[in-house]
Amino acid sequence: MTTPRPLSDDEREDLTAYLDGELDEQSARELEAKLGRDPNTRAEAEALKRTWDLLDYLPQPEPSPSFTQRTLSRISTLRPAAKTGPVARRRLWPMALAWAAGILLAAAGGYAGSTFLSGRDRDDEELVRDLRVIENKRLYEQADDLNFLRQLDHPDLFGDDGLGS
Repeated sequence: MTTPRPLSDDEREDLTAYLDGELDEQSARELEAKLGRDPNTRAEAEALKRTWDLLDYLPQPEPSPSFTQRTLSRISTLRPAAKTGPVARRRLWPMALAWAAGILLAAAGGYAGSTFLSGRDRDDEELVRDLRVIENKRLYEQADDLNFLRQLDHPDLFGDDGLGS
């Protein structure tokens, strides 16, 4: 009879994660299948489970009332307090001014760029050139055909009534 092969560190880690409910579904199914066919793995799982169950019988230590205070004081000695006062304020002003200048510069650049790229002058010239059409748009909508409007503009259509003189 052969002696059972001990579990590797990775196998034991997976088994511990399985018992803690930390494995994903696929890995858990694979480990359950292995537990069903490998008595050595099953025995290791049962031993780990019994060990975890015994941990519940150990006394639960209560932290001392000064535990929080001692911990916070040790942390504060490791990390220096933030500087406040006139020195810290003097260092803050140049940074704030740099940010404000950057924002103003970006806004001015954006406005100048959009004005330059939009070609606002060309748009205004087109609107002025087409002002007569824009003003009479509702009248032009009544006509079905552009050729009809051109024929109405022909000077010989109505003849000379003498109204213009």
